[in-house]
Amino acid sequence: MFRDWTLDETLFVRDYAGTVPLSDLARHLRRDARDVAGECARLGVPFVYVGTPLFWCDECASWARRVDKSGRCDKCRSRHYLQRIEAKTAALMERLPLEQRETYARFESKRGGRVRDAPPLAPDTSGMPPREAVAAATAYLADLSDWGGGKGIPGPQIGPEAQGARGTQGAGDGATMSSP
Repeated sequence: MFRDWTLDETLFVRDYAGTVPLSDLARHLRRDARDVAGECARLGVPFVYVGTPLFWCDECASWARRVDKSGRCDKCRSRHYLQRIEAKTAALMERLPLEQRETYARFESKRGGRVRDAPPLAPDTSGMPPREAVAAATAYLADLSDWGGGKGIPGPQIGPEAQGARGTQGAGDGATMSSP
């Protein structure tokens, strides 16, 4: 059954089309996806979701560009790998005679620390239109994932300003949007 578009719905489509998948936008508006796509075409706004797909890692409770089959992101996988190596090293150290362990502890056990780049800065999304705010938050979370992933050391915890974008990111998890 056809119903006319309200001004609030039209403004909502204009602001959020392309920032979330079309199916989520249609579900939020309680309309058919074809109707929403038609309204997007009438307004001249793209409705294709172009955000960077991010996936939730339950182990470190953060967004990441990639997760493996077990649901681990790169930094969790690296941390797990490092823990396995440290456990094997500890087992081998137990087999060394006491004087060799002391020599190792005195001279060779110092871990060399490499200098890490500073983490990416969170964008200031205040005053941005929703489409640009989502794109900036998505790019920030993707950069943060790359910064923390694959280095064998824990990455930063995502602050509250970035977790606010959680509802609009991820793979098919529905979006949190304000009502039209």
